[in-house]
Amino acid sequence: MMRLLRPRDGREAAAPAVRDSVPRREGDHLLPNAGIVARREYAQRVRTRSFVLGTAFLMLIAFAAALVPTLVTVLEGQLTTKIAVYSDAGLSFDPVPILDGITNAVAGGSAEPSASPGASGDAGASASPAPSASGVPGSPGAGSGPAFVMTPVPDLAAARADLQQGRYDGILTITRAPDGGVRFELVADTAPDGRMAYSVLQGATSIAIRDRAERLSIPIGSVVSLLEPADFAVTPRDASKPTRSTSDLVSRTFTSNILVILIFVTVITYGTWVAMSVAEEKGSRVMELMLSAASPRQMLAGKVAGTGAAGMTQYVGILAAALVGIILQGPITALILPGASSGGLPLAGLTPAVLVMFVVFFALGFTLYALIYAAAGSVVSRQEEVQQVITPLTFVTMGGYFAAIFAGSAGSASPWVVFLSLFPFTSPYVMLVRLVDGTVQPWEPLLAIAILIPTIGAMLILASRVYSAGVLLYGQRPSFRTILAAMRVRG
Repeated sequence: MMRLLRPRDGREAAAPAVRDSVPRREGDHLLPNAGIVARREYAQRVRTRSFVLGTAFLMLIAFAAALVPTLVTVLEGQLTTKIAVYSDAGLSFDPVPILDGITNAVAGGSAEPSASPGASGDAGASASPAPSASGVPGSPGAGSGPAFVMTPVPDLAAARADLQQGRYDGILTITRAPDGGVRFELVADTAPDGRMAYSVLQGATSIAIRDRAERLSIPIGSVVSLLEPADFAVTPRDASKPTRSTSDLVSRTFTSNILVILIFVTVITYGTWVAMSVAEEKGSRVMELMLSAASPRQMLAGKVAGTGAAGMTQYVGILAAALVGIILQGPITALILPGASSGGLPLAGLTPAVLVMFVVFFALGFTLYALIYAAAGSVVSRQEEVQQVITPLTFVTMGGYFAAIFAGSAGSASPWVVFLSLFPFTSPYVMLVRLVDGTVQPWEPLLAIAILIPTIGAMLILASRVYSAGVLLYGQRPSFRTILAAMRVRG
């Protein structure tokens, strides 16, 4: 608690130079008063048991979440699909290597076709170009062993018995149809359009093409040439914009979403902390004593800085735990599955420059919204009313978040995206999306920062006026008219 002293003649005097006092200075300079208020807010917040336990719990959650890709990789490596292959079609070649190579290629497994070229179905490989099941880097099975294991069986009845006992996940029978073609039947508990059925279908198609080519006396080399993919290229509308693969686009979207969510959660969580702290001290009448030694502007800046620093302390701990989990992904995966990769999703677009800009927009965006939350908390008389006044602010914050999400799909060059990336209340979100996309001009983030800083200064003035009038209002229902009237008060 800060101790405030007054002289006997009734004039306000500075407290002695003790650690918890707030000295007076001529004028209304933010320092040192704002710094002392910030230190007090920070110390009170981080010493509470709820803060320590909550931070430890969130760090544990972040560490566990970072290890999710490792868990998925381990599970995929252990859950290999085993299929028995029974062939009664009189094929002149072994269908098992073709099935093994094609199904694992389609599923994203690490198995390679085991037969030699020309015997293992080069035609099939060319005839069945199928994308990965997931379409993104780090898909299950990548680098974690074969997704399918094809085993030839000579006895169909014995294979059916093994299927019932769980030794196999399915049986693929290859027979001749009345018209002379090859017929395939997959006996398994899977959907007709599921992952297993789709992968096996691609392998079966390769076998059917090779068999047809042989029956028609078509050289296998001619089939390979016939089914080669076309010479096809995609050129962006903007020649200066680089052409990216689907996996790169997905990874950049994933990266920008992470950064935007970090800012969104920070503003909502720690902004509420600021509002609750103001309402708590106002309800205990401590605010009136503190205002006798520090101006509303100093109090407001100190509360935002102190509570924000406490939140950042918690956030740094959470990010550190997540970073440790990411670093341990590879060693843990290699320990459980030797030779396998962690399977984590690479964060494309996360360059050092983007990280620097993220820290800048992170700090500026939080400061802007925290000032508004503090002013809103000052117009209520009880903590129970805080949620009522911060609900509209939550919608405003969500508007910036959704604008960033939609900006990723609309394209960073869209006029409305460019505008929102410069508008101060949405620029901390939308500009990050454009930065990760890599197509923003170097001067645009600087312009957004140049707009944000004076906006924060103007918001400090307005919020100080609301704060100076609101902290002395008791027993009144907070309303928009009350806030507008408070803005006209000169703090």
